Amino acid sequence: MKEIYYTYNNEAIASCVLLSVLDRIKTLDIAQSCLILPFLLDDRTIAYFDKNRNTKFTLEQMKKEQPKLFISFNKRYLSLLPVTINSLMILSKSNQINIGKEIYIVNDVLPIYNSMMGARLGKIIDVVPVFLSIIGDYSTKQLYKLLNIQL
Repeated sequence: MKEIYYTYNNEAIASCVLLSVLDRIKTLDIAQSCLILPFLLDDRTIAYFDKNRNTKFTLEQMKKEQPKLFISFNKRYLSLLPVTINSLMILSKSNQINIGKEIYIVNDVLPIYNSMMGARLGKIIDVVPVFLSIIGDYSTKQLYKLLNIQL
């Protein structure tokens, strides 16, 4: 099961997702970067974001409405932490991002998605604005506490 999860959620798709987020918000701290993949590589969460893309909601509302999405969040966080770190290192070594106090894109990003990259990535990139709108009002510390992340 672990191998299937890793194959499905690998550094290639993770790198594209991270670039897509950075392309929209320009800078990101390292701790926040570790929260992106547990949200955006979860198909149920993507479906929820897609269904509610025209509705303004908060993370607290989402947790109340969809508790099932958050039961395994810490497990997803821990499972995807190596993928996040590997993806950030790949992007850094290929001079696509710079990692310092904050992470930012070095040069203009090539188009992150085209139809040859698959429907799953397209769906994820489509809901990035929804994801960013619900986490944007929280500090990193608030997000970790709200998501019950145990380090």
